[in-house]
Amino acid sequence: MRKVMVRVWNGETPLLRGLLFPALWVLAALYGAGLKIREGLYRTGLMRTAEPPIPVISVGNVSLGGTGKTTVVAMLSEELRRRGYRPAIIMRGYKKKKGGTFVVDPSKGSASEAGDEATMLARRTRLPVLVGKRRGDGIRKAVEEFGADIAVFDDGYQVRDVEKKVEVLVLNGRQGLKSMHLFPLGILREPMDAVKRADIVLINKGDPPDRLRRLVADAPAFRVRYRPLHLYNLKRGAMTDFRYVSGRKVLAFSGLGDNDSFFTLLREIGAHVVRCVEFPDHYQYEETDLRRLESYADVELLVTTEKDAVKMGGMEAGDGLFYLSVEAQIEDGEKFIDLALRKAGA
Repeated sequence: MRKVMVRVWNGETPLLRGLLFPALWVLAALYGAGLKIREGLYRTGLMRTAEPPIPVISVGNVSLGGTGKTTVVAMLSEELRRRGYRPAIIMRGYKKKKGGTFVVDPSKGSASEAGDEATMLARRTRLPVLVGKRRGDGIRKAVEEFGADIAVFDDGYQVRDVEKKVEVLVLNGRQGLKSMHLFPLGILREPMDAVKRADIVLINKGDPPDRLRRLVADAPAFRVRYRPLHLYNLKRGAMTDFRYVSGRKVLAFSGLGDNDSFFTLLREIGAHVVRCVEFPDHYQYEETDLRRLESYADVELLVTTEKDAVKMGGMEAGDGLFYLSVEAQIEDGEKFIDLALRKAGA
């Protein structure tokens, strides 16, 4: 369904868009009205923004996924630790099943319990990752239990009930103006003017439309790209060089907001991608999915993403199943971190 809607948002199916336009426009107008009401409640003080005990750097976007913000959160948090800070990652935990506010256990925690991105961040960074609906509770728990002195929000651009010192906005340069309407008429979670709240802008995957660039012209901007780190074999629990895929016949599969970016990266590092299988973002895999993917006889390797792999715990993986680990690499990265810390007052 999402794949169909992406084509509608991008204007690739004019007839279908024309048929759906009236209903989508009404729903988008209702959604926009809800956003205005919420904004008015905060502006009048009927809803309040709490000041946390430590500074918050928020990483987020204004669109429906596919910008690579979680990888930026991992890079930023690890860099803060390298500089001597005690960061904690605070997030809602999309599609988590466990209630309350809790710390993700990197060894025993499951993606179904905490959400795929939270589980991935906990395992990769080995930093405190706290999940819960109320981020303020997560911050307090991080301070009390881990002595955290700075918090990093994953997907925090729309959070209003906690004061954020720094808003880092990640923009996908491949998203065109045709899709820049409020959901469900387009991909936006807020009106386009909301990008003007950004303190720092990270741009990936190309150049944003001129209109969008003008809106963020006053904010410092940095380019971000995603660099492959290694391959990880799920059956053997072993890492190998990412160049192992070079020249090999690969079935690539993923459930991301932007699956094409993953498939493109595999081709860039030399994989002969003979099949691409797309799943919806945050897809929950089952054993039958793996058996079906492994049934293709014309491939040598199956390669997925780290975010997808955390949802395969306990499944019987074949010898040829790997995930590709990537990291966010920011041009002038030291300058970016310096600026974020200065704006955070840390």
